[in-house]
Amino acid sequence: MATLTTERTSFESALSTLLSSYASGSSVTIPSGRLTLINYVKAKVDEIIPEGEGTQFSLDDEDNITDPYNLLVNAFLDEAAKRVLLSAPLHVLDPVSNENGPVADSSGDDTGYVQLADNFLRLVSFKMTDWEREVTEAITPQDARYKLQRNAFTRGGPAKPVVAFSRRTIDGSIARVLEYYSSATHEIGWFYYIQETEAEDMPDNLQDALTWAAAGMVLQVTGMAEQAKAAFAQEKLCYQNL
Repeated sequence: MATLTTERTSFESALSTLLSSYASGSSVTIPSGRLTLINYVKAKVDEIIPEGEGTQFSLDDEDNITDPYNLLVNAFLDEAAKRVLLSAPLHVLDPVSNENGPVADSSGDDTGYVQLADNFLRLVSFKMTDWEREVTEAITPQDARYKLQRNAFTRGGPAKPVVAFSRRTIDGSIARVLEYYSSATHEIGWFYYIQETEAEDMPDNLQDALTWAAAGMVLQVTGMAEQAKAAFAQEKLCYQNL
């Protein structure tokens, strides 16, 4: 049976790049929790590739630090976790609270911003103490509504507040921030968000979606576009039962 290595030039290139990132002769140990996920991903790849095509992966119980397929799948796990956290229904995710305080703009016009945590991934809910309602979606500088926030007569206020993702130079470094429009108190009522999470720390109820997403990524890099599309479709189906 032909293998992915002999059939897919793109796989060879991706794998060569991946392996070159490891120092020659160094030990590469994949933690058992991640190896379990890797085996689930490989099983899904086998499931979606028609019989007689591609390669078959064996599911062993021991850490394998030499199998290049393990390294390839391992490289996609955290990106797959990020994909799932951005796509899954919010009601099945566990938000955390942003601990950074607000900073009032020096213009004194009741606008300001909050620096986002390094692990910030997805907004859940934001509310200043004097707002009449929370905000669950943020605009960007590319949004036509963003220009309206520069004018005191058209920007958001306590009745219809607006928040926007942006970037600012803070202590000499460019940082991601959430701008708020507008608040006279400059006091946060609450700020909840979804944080980036390593694959092995993802909730159990998202494991199926996670491994389907990773399988889709593996299939993409091996040049199997249709099979990758099918894997991503399975990922979406996982959310229907949550």
